[in-house]
Amino acid sequence: MIDMLKALAEENRFQIIKLLSEKSLCVCEIEVKLKIPQNLVSHHLSVLKKAGLITDCRCGKNNFYTLNKQSFNKLNRVLIKIGEPNENISTGIGMCDLQETARNS
Repeated sequence: MIDMLKALAEENRFQIIKLLSEKSLCVCEIEVKLKIPQNLVSHHLSVLKKAGLITDCRCGKNNFYTLNKQSFNKLNRVLIKIGEPNENISTGIGMCDLQETARNS
């Protein structure tokens, strides 16, 4: 999970993910759309693939890259869970408040 978030934290990789959310693309198409060199695109794709965010398949001379929907669904579930109310921390009483109350008692 941490590797996924780290991979997404870089601007070019985030832009690549946005492009791939629309359709599968090859390196040359990503290079043109982002206006960055092919070797840099390849590097970013490698990081995204290692993090499990994308997959690739060879078609002729080109590799086409696609979002790994399962990974994004997993990431989405975790982020939603983090954003849900938690009874243990949603009381509005911080630890400092509790310690102050205990001292005054």
